Amino acid sequence: MIPKRKDDGNQHRELVKYLTRRLALAAIAGLFVFGLLELALSDLARSNAQNRTQGDVNRFRAALQQVLSRDVQLIRGMVGYVRAQPNLTVEEFRLIASDILEGAPDHLKNIALARDLVISHIYPEEGNETALGLDYRSQPQQWPAVERAIQEQRIIVAGPIDLVQGGVGLVARVPITLRAEDRSDRPLWGVVSSVLDFPALLDHTGYGSLSADYRIALVGRDGDPTSDEIIWGDPDIRSLDPVTLDVVIPTGSWRILAAPREGWPTFITYLPLLLPILVILLLIYAIWELSRFRLIEERINANKEVLAALQRAEEASAAKSTFLAVMSHELRTPLNAIIGFSELLENSPRDSRIWERAPEYVSDIRQSGRFLLSIIDDILDLSRIESGRRTATIEHADVVPLILEAAKRMRVEFETHGIALAVSAESEEMIARGDRRAIIQILNNLLTNALKYAGPSANVTIAAAWTDTDRIEIIVSDNGPGIPEEKLGEIMKPFVQLSSSYARTAGGVGLGLTICLSLARMMDGTFTIDSTVGVGTKVRLTVPASPNA
Repeated sequence: MIPKRKDDGNQHRELVKYLTRRLALAAIAGLFVFGLLELALSDLARSNAQNRTQGDVNRFRAALQQVLSRDVQLIRGMVGYVRAQPNLTVEEFRLIASDILEGAPDHLKNIALARDLVISHIYPEEGNETALGLDYRSQPQQWPAVERAIQEQRIIVAGPIDLVQGGVGLVARVPITLRAEDRSDRPLWGVVSSVLDFPALLDHTGYGSLSADYRIALVGRDGDPTSDEIIWGDPDIRSLDPVTLDVVIPTGSWRILAAPREGWPTFITYLPLLLPILVILLLIYAIWELSRFRLIEERINANKEVLAALQRAEEASAAKSTFLAVMSHELRTPLNAIIGFSELLENSPRDSRIWERAPEYVSDIRQSGRFLLSIIDDILDLSRIESGRRTATIEHADVVPLILEAAKRMRVEFETHGIALAVSAESEEMIARGDRRAIIQILNNLLTNALKYAGPSANVTIAAAWTDTDRIEIIVSDNGPGIPEEKLGEIMKPFVQLSSSYARTAGGVGLGLTICLSLARMMDGTFTIDSTVGVGTKVRLTVPASPNA
């Protein structure tokens, strides 16, 4: 309120002072608000640039994962053929290798066999003559990856490495062991390998157009997710604060580091544009002070909403990228196996020796189909639960027959893997208020996890007991390797797996425990996990006991 004065001159001077003070404060406040707005807009520009970079690099990553997964699976057919014909001739090898490579992309250079770890067969021979007779044990750059493939009995993708026939390539190798009655004592025949021209592979998946706009590097020698070695690209990329995305390859993962070639957006001043607006606002403020304050408050709130919406969009984008990264591998792996074996049988003459292995190939196709179906079932189950289309059928259920049924169904698989499975119950009859189908599904998921992760010679126990709070507790425990403490808070989230390499070996997309937790909540139950590394894991499911029990 403007103070009143008897002297008009003094009153005028007081009014000028009052308005001057108010306008000065308003100018300072306005400059301060616009400074904050400039900072927010600069941050927004950087965030948008990072989102664009992630989107562009993610498309390259998806193409790279797809092509690698497809190319590596091509050599699986050769493994089965060599097991059936360990003394195959060069001509026989040339025929089967030409069938496998028919229609393959140009970056897939060759397929080779190394009997007794010395390259004895290679197709095509033209351009690869220098590789014939190569003894892997005499190659310090290649031997560690070959030795690892033999020890772990699985595909290992090594590289990029300098090839003896020239160029830089990735080498996918699979050990070949001959059949024997004792599975643990199968003799090693040698190694089958395929060479991928690494620069050509990158160009095939869009690296050339991407590198025109971004400085890029690949990290992770031989697919080791713990490696920090830059294996391709800009050696100074880490100084540019790059975005990072994981590339899932059949035996591990790489990381892509990327940053714009022109650098990230820096602080941008909008003062020349905002100053006229500030002058107008100051004039309006001199007459309508409260209106100006309201306008600034509304703008600040709108800016906060923009930043909050941007954060939600980034979280949604990260969740989508995680889902696509996991599913692009887990769906393509069984599909590639199905398509690869089917095409091998379809393109082979009926009198070919490949057809002698047809039952085994058909079995592999069936197993891949079942694995694919289990993934889709898990996704549909989780979708139905989250959308509310699956509800619990609460009834009086005796949990003892349910755990016996679950153990009976899985016992043969446990015995096959050398894992002891035991069942115990505190009473012969333990009546719970729950959904029978949900309890069985939870038990099946837990036993499947124990089968995957407990390890050979482990002991797994299913126990049922009463608690002090009129509830029934079902415990599935094992003395396996256990789960690190830092992972316990994450493993029940969708698509979270214990570790990338181990999870790929065991299979699955990381939905089993998420489904178990949701089913337990549907029955007004609880689902918890306790684990100690080197000691074992206990998973507890509690459901309400029937009041008549």
